[in-house]
Amino acid sequence: MVDDPEARRVSELLDRLTRGELSEAEAEELELYAQADPQLRAAIEARTSQAALGGGWLARVEADHRIAHAERSPRVLLERGIGGLLVAVGVVAWAATPLLGPGMVVVGLGVLLLSWIRVNHRQDPYKDIQR
Repeated sequence: MVDDPEARRVSELLDRLTRGELSEAEAEELELYAQADPQLRAAIEARTSQAALGGGWLARVEADHRIAHAERSPRVLLERGIGGLLVAVGVVAWAATPLLGPGMVVVGLGVLLLSWIRVNHRQDPYKDIQR
């Protein structure tokens, strides 16, 4: 454990830099510490490259977590339950009523598709990237 308050603060600032949470004032504070210490300057450069490398990965992991959380929400579970029920009942009703059954299947598939688009398209940070 570091007992020096200044060293503790520098360590905290370096950690925040790596996580991409460093404010402008904190960046200036870290720069002031680095002016007198060339080893700290090298550590800052290393942490900056780590943050750049891991930042995209971290953003994707967080987006995947948000999507998984949104898919477990009560609203989405209800939408998908109703959509699945409409599809199942529509398939069974298809034999009895050739007009109503296919209509229920189409409506059920539409509910499922809209639910999927609403959850995944809003949460995905890479939706606007053209390949």
